Amino acid sequence: MLLALVFVVPLFSQEGEVFKVGTISAKRGEKVSGTLIVEEGIDKGSFIPITIIQGKKPGPVLTLNAGIHGTEYVPVIALQRIRQEINPDELSGILILVQVANIPSFQGRGVYSNPIDFKNLNRVYPGNPDGTFSERLAYLHSKEIIGKSDYYIDLHGGEFNEDMLDYLMFYYGCPDADVCRKSKIMALAMGNRYLVPLDFLSGQDSLSQYSEYEAMIQGVPAIAVEFGDRGEVDPAVLDFAVKGITNVMRTIGMLEGETFINEHPVYLTDELSIKSNYDGINYPLLEKENYVAKGTLLSFTTDYWGNRIEEFIAPFSGIITHINLSPVINKGESVVNVAKVTDIFNE
Repeated sequence: MLLALVFVVPLFSQEGEVFKVGTISAKRGEKVSGTLIVEEGIDKGSFIPITIIQGKKPGPVLTLNAGIHGTEYVPVIALQRIRQEINPDELSGILILVQVANIPSFQGRGVYSNPIDFKNLNRVYPGNPDGTFSERLAYLHSKEIIGKSDYYIDLHGGEFNEDMLDYLMFYYGCPDADVCRKSKIMALAMGNRYLVPLDFLSGQDSLSQYSEYEAMIQGVPAIAVEFGDRGEVDPAVLDFAVKGITNVMRTIGMLEGETFINEHPVYLTDELSIKSNYDGINYPLLEKENYVAKGTLLSFTTDYWGNRIEEFIAPFSGIITHINLSPVINKGESVVNVAKVTDIFNE
């Protein structure tokens, strides 16, 4: 239980009485909602709906980010509940709620990409102020939101076409060990059964790409979580997400109350995304959380006339973390993800 007690006393405090994100500002004890504008550039602009809740007492700044992808709905609804339930009088610190990070993708029900530049927002961080819409959004998000955070949680879920585990990614191997230590503590506090450890140093030869990795690069402890799939909002999954977020807030000293810790996580390693080599029709044979032996047939594709053109075989024994449910499959798209399973993780 030692890990859960480390953050009882907040280590970071907001400066001054007013906290601002763009033109949105909140004083001590206030809950304020507004929009952060993504200006027009070489293509259209948009906005990001934001809520700032500043507690009456000092404490850390936690950002909860939802809606990077257009049909991941559990996180969006979970943040609406968090917005309603958090009382500034009972809060220590500042909570930034990014209610829907990618409005064009959300409004267009876009799986992965948006209808402005057709890019995946969570592959372009830290962004570019002179780039296309997704790049400008990522740049604004990196500077104006992530850069003002002490902790960061990127909330995702399975999209329309995805059958996906509710799993969580945290980092190890940071040059600043304290940043990775806090990432793992948040991971254990969220309550997800399946945890995916990611080597911080493995991404150092490229741009951050992912929002939570951009946070880690900036020295902000971060995790990424998957809640729900198929574009559905299961009430039980929604309750689980809100419970985990609340427990993280208690663990880092933002709320009072008893904390819990995931004392027996299942670690997933060496996750492999198996991609299609052709355009065609997809026939998934299994489901998420199915355990498979090496050599198991996981899925196959046919051409448009029904002739089988490709089979997808488990490269090792493990668990299915994600499987594409859509009959439509295009060359280069992920068909199924498989990971190895262990109850012991040594950094």
